[in-house]
Amino acid sequence: MFNFDDFVSHLHNIHGDKLTYQEIEKIVVLDDYEKDSPLSLGKRLVINQMKIMGQKNTGEKINYQKIFDSGVNVLFADNSKGKSSLFKVIKFALTGEKNSIKKDVLSWLHEIFLEFNIGNVSYTVYINLLGKRTSSGLYRVNLKKLLTYREQKKTFEPHLIQFEANTDKYFKESMEDFFFKELSYYGLKWTSSDKRKIDLVENQTTWKTYYKSIYLESKDYNVLFLNQDFGGQEKKIMEMLLGLQLTSAINSLNHYKEHLSNNLKKQNFLSISQDNSFNDSNVESELYKVNEEINFLKQKQKSTFLKSFNLEQYNDQAELIKEAEEDLRNLKSHEKEMEIQINQFIKQINRLEEELSFGMFFSNLEVKACPRCEQKIVPERKSVEKIEHKCMLCENNLSETNQNQKEVLESKLTELVEQQKKLKVGYEVLNQEIILKEKEAALQKSELLEIEESLSLIEFTEEDIDSLSNLIEKKIELEYRLSRLDSQNEDSSTEKLYDKIDVLDSAIKELNVIRIKESDSILSSLKSLILKQIHTFGLVSVTDVVITDNLEIQYLQNGELTRFGELNEGEQLRAKIAFFISLIQLDIVFSVGRHPRLLIIDSPGKEEVISKDLEGLSSLFKEIEKNYGDDLQIIIGTALEPLKNASIAEKVDSRETGVSVF
Repeated sequence: MFNFDDFVSHLHNIHGDKLTYQEIEKIVVLDDYEKDSPLSLGKRLVINQMKIMGQKNTGEKINYQKIFDSGVNVLFADNSKGKSSLFKVIKFALTGEKNSIKKDVLSWLHEIFLEFNIGNVSYTVYINLLGKRTSSGLYRVNLKKLLTYREQKKTFEPHLIQFEANTDKYFKESMEDFFFKELSYYGLKWTSSDKRKIDLVENQTTWKTYYKSIYLESKDYNVLFLNQDFGGQEKKIMEMLLGLQLTSAINSLNHYKEHLSNNLKKQNFLSISQDNSFNDSNVESELYKVNEEINFLKQKQKSTFLKSFNLEQYNDQAELIKEAEEDLRNLKSHEKEMEIQINQFIKQINRLEEELSFGMFFSNLEVKACPRCEQKIVPERKSVEKIEHKCMLCENNLSETNQNQKEVLESKLTELVEQQKKLKVGYEVLNQEIILKEKEAALQKSELLEIEESLSLIEFTEEDIDSLSNLIEKKIELEYRLSRLDSQNEDSSTEKLYDKIDVLDSAIKELNVIRIKESDSILSSLKSLILKQIHTFGLVSVTDVVITDNLEIQYLQNGELTRFGELNEGEQLRAKIAFFISLIQLDIVFSVGRHPRLLIIDSPGKEEVISKDLEGLSSLFKEIEKNYGDDLQIIIGTALEPLKNASIAEKVDSRETGVSVF
């Protein structure tokens, strides 16, 4: 059990010659010495099901629904058929981070539903991407109930609404708050420097950072957690997942020390020169020159900003021209089609007019003699034809069709003429639209030329950026000196800062010793679990696993200690999966740690893993399914045949060759 008074007494024994007990106590006093505990909270995160609705750019509708089981789930499909996209949609729903989803896939998505459990409580995330702003919410109901409420247009009772958001930022922050509270995570702080200013930049680990321990992306198999160990985040994630005692206190004191060290740096950087020649007048004169140079570079920077703005305008303008030209092509294509139609109408009208003229010619032609015997036709025969509708020559009946043919042809001709008129009116409207579109395109091209001319005028170099940064630093120094020239007496603040930093160094060192001692059994169990899994994966060359006092994992391979980054690609993959499975087993077997017992493994093993090792990996997952299926959840996305059998048949979702996941 940690005793704060004993801790301060220990520090006073070391630094009592410079600082009193009360001064040391004030430096290291914190509220979070008892904040951390490695004991498991008994909460696990389980994805139950998800539903995605939308439409692809081909017009194909998306109505995807997938139920996930506890234990090992396998999603088998060809490469580039949506496995990674599905996992990134899950990441979006659980963290609010959508930047990793490909833009074309994101444009397909209209609505996303994700149901999950934490402990015995069901939650459903809902995301609507149809509006200008993304709207979202987290509800304390399962997916079936949420859909029922939507269908019935019922309003959720307040106690069922965890939160609702109408911005991406609020959604992301709310999901972080939710999971931090549920999993007892928090942000571990660190600082970084910024060349543009003398003060430090504040950073802290986020839910997105910790999600790296759930979602193992194929691009990250060469690192244990993150691509860049910025701010020691690898160690911070490890500390949080294990819940090691004194983690928060060590982090807080480190953070305090970073600020004191920066203050000391500023004191040294901005200390007043003891050179008598460095007087009020000199400082003011130098400050004036620096301000002049800064103003010059700022003007240049402003022009460069306008240039970059113009570059954006240029791209937008080029896109507008491209669209206008595409519209023109479509309009002219339509114009040609209308010309063809008009010509076809003209031909049909001419043919009908000829037919009518020819028929009328023969109908009005008076027959005076029989063409066979050349005898004259008497008037009585003509009247019979008129009254009885029998031919005066052959006495055959004349059909109604023949009688009405003229009327039919005339009606059709009238219809064609009307259609031709309408087509000509439409053609004229289209022609005017083409003329306007051509003018619009010409104007846009003219504006594009103006932007091109402005872009060629100004250039802001990297040297200018460095110069401005250095000048701003110099200005800060001179202004500080000017403000301090009236008080030349240097107090003991610098010496006090050194003393405080020394105390913090001793405090952090002592807390680390206590933490490692208190955590020895936990770390020993974790090492044993990792080594066992590594051997199951076929890495027999690794004979021991070492966890340093700085919580770095190393591997004794062929008698040499090897860091994770020094393993080859195939070894890194197996070592990484072994580590995370061991973290989960640490919780299941020993009830220690804060890992949520969920792993999403994207494309484990490619060309770098041989078939024998893949079969070993598959066998391990089967063993995990058998022994721990009710205690954890692993979702594997793969295109490799050996991993298709990494679970029982009913938990394998296999797609035929060429078939997409959604």
